[in-house]
Amino acid sequence: MKFLSASSEGKVTVFGVPYDSTTCFRPGARFGPDGIRFFSENLEEYSLSLGKSLEEVDFCDAGNLEVSADPKGMVESVYSFVKKVEVPVLLGGEHSVTYPVVRALSERYTNLTVVHFDAHADLRDSYSGTPYSHACVMKRVLDLGVPVVQVGIRSATKEEAELRQKNPNITVVDSLSELLFLLPRINTPLYFSIDIDFFDPAFAPGTGTPEPPGASPVEFFDLIYKLPAVSVVGFDVVEVSPPYDPSGITQMLAAKIVRELLIKFWG
Repeated sequence: MKFLSASSEGKVTVFGVPYDSTTCFRPGARFGPDGIRFFSENLEEYSLSLGKSLEEVDFCDAGNLEVSADPKGMVESVYSFVKKVEVPVLLGGEHSVTYPVVRALSERYTNLTVVHFDAHADLRDSYSGTPYSHACVMKRVLDLGVPVVQVGIRSATKEEAELRQKNPNITVVDSLSELLFLLPRINTPLYFSIDIDFFDPAFAPGTGTPEPPGASPVEFFDLIYKLPAVSVVGFDVVEVSPPYDPSGITQMLAAKIVRELLIKFWG
């Protein structure tokens, strides 16, 4: 299975944003989109668990966007691109690339909800001199008036922890089994944002800011396979950093997440 072998046009558009200019620890996520694509070549088109093939999905791969190193410039470039896309599937890049996608979708779907899989809260108002840091991405989403469901968070500042407690637009979910119960009851379009460090570093070492403990791939895919019909209007997989993934297991995990979600929601 290779995303670039997809048709030139499709309802779902896979695209990469090779960007890591605001990374606060170890850079390298800019190589993530190409790494995910490379390891996708080792996956079959068919999902045994879902009983469907990627060939049934109306999708295309638009390649990587050329974006400015300046955070604000990156935001405007990605936003402008997604405005023209029906269903965006984003390969990151650091997590800051999620904000412009959600910004564009929030104008299309006035009742959008973001489901945020991550080790980190990403709720700082500004970091390293910019409000568009990857440490601020979910605060920017909240500023749009978009509710956020946070799953797997295990690292935050005191201020972020307090915001999570008092902001009515933040729902904190402690387990994937709880999320399985919650998602079918959210009667809005959903956007999944999956930071690869949501997973325990034992399963996903190839990321810039690993944080134990975390979920296992088995738990995550079990959620996806059991999830009843929900309205997903796009998703991303971000923070995959190939320089810290010599065996390729993180990139392969990301590639399989992309395949299974494409088939699950649009197959």
